[in-house]
Amino acid sequence: MKKVSVAALVVSVAAFSSIATTLAQKQVQRSTVFAWDSANTPNDWGGVRRVVRAPTPTLEELEIHVSTLDAGQSPHAPHQHEYEEILIVKEGTLETFQTGTKRRVGPGGIIFQASNELHNVTNVGASPATYFVIEWTVPHGPR
Repeated sequence: MKKVSVAALVVSVAAFSSIATTLAQKQVQRSTVFAWDSANTPNDWGGVRRVVRAPTPTLEELEIHVSTLDAGQSPHAPHQHEYEEILIVKEGTLETFQTGTKRRVGPGGIIFQASNELHNVTNVGASPATYFVIEWTVPHGPR
């Protein structure tokens, strides 16, 4: 009888631990406010503030960060990806490259990067350029 009780206890603890781990990994982002004072982490091209990266009630993942590019810098070479993203310029001047076309955008400007289209941004101003990046992945969407 003791062996059955111990075995049941071990199975119960393992199941509970597995469920708790799954819930912690998939915690859904609820309504909130993100303060601007999050740490800016310096990197080779300027810096980045990580805001959130989590599932929401309707999105598989919502990722928001704030990038600052030093003058003349770009965060990466032109690339493409499955998810779409919006960049909102806070300060400075960016040049966006989108599938062969270059355009300039300043404070308040909005850049939309569509799925699987080659894109990039470069700070073409004399001072740092800061912009918000909002990316999302939908359930069962393209990967």
